[in-house]
Amino acid sequence: MSTKTIVLLIALSAISLLSAESDIEKAMMLRKAEQLDKAERLLKKYSFPASFDGLKSTEKIEFLQGLLELAHIRALKDDVSGSLALLNWAEGRKDPYLRTIACVKYAEILLDLGEFERASAYLKNADEIINKHVTEDDSGVAIGQGSVFADTGAAWRDLRDDACALKADIEAGVLKKKFGVSYGNYVKLRRLQVLLKRSRSPRYMKDAMRLADELIETDSASQFAAAAGYLKGEIRASRLKESSSKKEIKEIKDYLEKFVKQQPDGLYRGEALMLLGKISLEIEWNAKDSEKYYSQALAWFRKAREKRDAMSLYAAMNDDLKHQSTPTKKLTSLNQWKRIIYHDEDPLKLYNTANAPVWYIDNKEKECFYVLGFLAFAGGEYDVAKSYWEKVLSLSPDIASLDQRLPNVQTRLLQACKINAMGFWPEEKAFLKSDNLKLRVLKNEYLILLERFDDAYKGFEALSKMADMHTRALAVLGMMISVDLSGRDGSKQQAEKLCRWILSQKKLFKEPIYARALLFAGLLKTSRNDMEKEAIPYFEQYVKQFSKGRDIRVVKYSLAKCYLKIGQLSKAESIYRDLSLKQDIYTENLLKRINNQKNRRTIK
Repeated sequence: MSTKTIVLLIALSAISLLSAESDIEKAMMLRKAEQLDKAERLLKKYSFPASFDGLKSTEKIEFLQGLLELAHIRALKDDVSGSLALLNWAEGRKDPYLRTIACVKYAEILLDLGEFERASAYLKNADEIINKHVTEDDSGVAIGQGSVFADTGAAWRDLRDDACALKADIEAGVLKKKFGVSYGNYVKLRRLQVLLKRSRSPRYMKDAMRLADELIETDSASQFAAAAGYLKGEIRASRLKESSSKKEIKEIKDYLEKFVKQQPDGLYRGEALMLLGKISLEIEWNAKDSEKYYSQALAWFRKAREKRDAMSLYAAMNDDLKHQSTPTKKLTSLNQWKRIIYHDEDPLKLYNTANAPVWYIDNKEKECFYVLGFLAFAGGEYDVAKSYWEKVLSLSPDIASLDQRLPNVQTRLLQACKINAMGFWPEEKAFLKSDNLKLRVLKNEYLILLERFDDAYKGFEALSKMADMHTRALAVLGMMISVDLSGRDGSKQQAEKLCRWILSQKKLFKEPIYARALLFAGLLKTSRNDMEKEAIPYFEQYVKQFSKGRDIRVVKYSLAKCYLKIGQLSKAESIYRDLSLKQDIYTENLLKRINNQKNRRTIK
C-alpha cells in the first residue's frame, strides 16, 4: 500500500468515523457515569464480529474500538463470559495495529478491575509492538509496513501515549496503597506532565488540570497541593509558543502571579517567578520584564536559604513518604569529557526548597545568576554580567572541582565578557536590526556556552526558516556549531552538510558569515584523520578572499599544519615567516612543528 493511499485512508477514516465514534464516545461517557445498561444497549451492534473481515480497512478500526468498549462495560457488569468472548476475539487479530489497540484496551479494563499486575503485562506486550513501529516525526512515511492499517507515525505515537497514560494510572494505584492518595496523584500528575511534552492531545491536558485541582482541593495543607498549584501553571506554560495569543499568555502569567501572591513565602513561589521570567524572555522576548522576575526569584531563593522554615506551613509527612519523595540525584552532572549533562526531574520525587537537599536551592540560585548575567550581557552591561557569572562557581562544586585551566561553562561566560561576544562576532550579525531578533540570536549563542547544544540547535533551526538570507545563514552557522559540539555519532558529517549550504550561497560570498564557514569547513576536515589535503582548499580560499579577516592568523596557522602533514615544508615555512612578524602562540607552536619535521628528515 503506497504512502499516499495510507494518508488518504487516514483522512477518510477521520471523516467517516465522526458519526460512528459518537456512539462509542456516548457509551464511554455512560460507563464513566456508571450507567452500564444504557451504555451496553448503545453498543449492541458491536456484539457480533462475524462480518468483520468483510469490512473496509477504516471500518475495522471503528468496529474493534466499539467491540472493546462493549467488553469493558460487560466486565464492569461482572459478565465475565460475555467480556472474555469479545476480548479473546480481539486478541486474535493478526494485524499489529489492531492487536496493539486490543492490548491497550485490555489493560484499561484490568486497571478498572484493580488487577494491576495483569494490566502491566498487557501494556508490556503493547510496548513490544509499538516500539517496532513508532516514529518520532510527522514525515508521512508509512509505518507498520505490511499492515492494512499502515499509518503515519502519529497513529502509533497516539497508541504509545495511551499506553503511557495507563502505566501512570497503574503506578498511581500502587503508590496510593503504599504512600497515600495524594502522593499517588502527585506522581501521576508528573507523569502526565512528561507525556504532555510530546503529546498535544487535549485529553491529557484536561486530565492533568483535573488532577491538579483535585490535589489542591482534597489535601490543601500538603506539599503535594503546593506542587500541584505550581505544576498547573508550568504545564500550561509548556504549551506556549511565540505564536500564542496575547490573551493565552496573559492568562497563564496572571495565574502564576496570583499563585505567588496567595502565599508569598510558600513553596514553589520562587520557581513560579522564574517561570514568569522564562515566559517573558522566551515567548515575549521582553528582557526588562524577564530581569524583574528573575531578580525577584533570586531574592526569594536567598530568603528561603536563610530561613528554611517553609515546612511549618505544610502538613508533616511520615518517614516512609519523606524517604520516598526526597530527591537523591542532582539535576546536572559531568560526563567523561567533563561536559554538563542536564537531567530531568524524577516524577517520583518532590522538588522544592524544603524537601530537597541543599543542592536544589544551589541550582535554582545558579539558574537565576546565569539568566540575570545573560540579560545584563544582552544590554551591553558586560561588567554586571561578569559580576553575576563570577558567583556561579561557588554554587557548582562539580565545575569547581575541575582544573580551572581547562574550559568550562563559567570560564566561557567570563571570556565572553572580556571579548564582548559569545558565539558570533559583532560583524557577523551586524545586519540584525530588530532588538527582538538580536535577543533571540544571542539567547541561542548563550545556550551553546551552557553546553545545551540540542536546545541551541532547535533555537537556531527555528530562525533558519526566516525569509532573510543573512538571518538564515547565521542560523545555519549556529546549527553547525551546535551539532558539531554535541559530539554525537554523525555530528561531523551533519555539520559539514550545513557548512556546504552556507558556502553554496553566492549572495554571501563577501560576507563575514561566509568567511566563518570557510574556516569551519577546513577545521571540520582537519578534525578527522588524514583529511588535511581536503581542508587545504578552504583555508587557501579564506586567505585569498579574506586577507584581513578576523581569523586570518588561525587560518594561516591551520593551513601551515596541513602543508606539513602532506610534506610541503617550504609552504609551511613561508607562512611562518609571514606570521612571525607578530609573535604569539601560533608562531611558537608552528616553529616547533617545522623544526620537528626538519629533525625527522635529518634522521632519515
